[in-house]
Amino acid sequence: MPETVACELCGRIVERHASYVVRIEIFADPSMPPLESEALAITDFDQLADELIDQMEGMTSDDLQDDVHRQFEYHVCRPCQRLLLANPLGKPRQTRVGKN
Repeated sequence: MPETVACELCGRIVERHASYVVRIEIFADPSMPPLESEALAITDFDQLADELIDQMEGMTSDDLQDDVHRQFEYHVCRPCQRLLLANPLGKPRQTRVGKN
């Protein structure tokens, strides 16, 4: 008997081999801000570390991880895969008022 999965969007039951895998990876932009040697020379790194630790007080490990990296994986059916391809972020579509 073939293994089945439920579409994460519509709930339709499909055979696993007929589903589509959607992977979402969200992470902080790895680019570095511009650094100048003068700014580095006057930076108090101990104070900076203390401030960072203070900001992290009371945050859960999930909160901290969400600021750095998160990855998700979903199974969807073919109709929902088409919808995702057409509008991956689910943004509202604007309709234009025009003349026919």
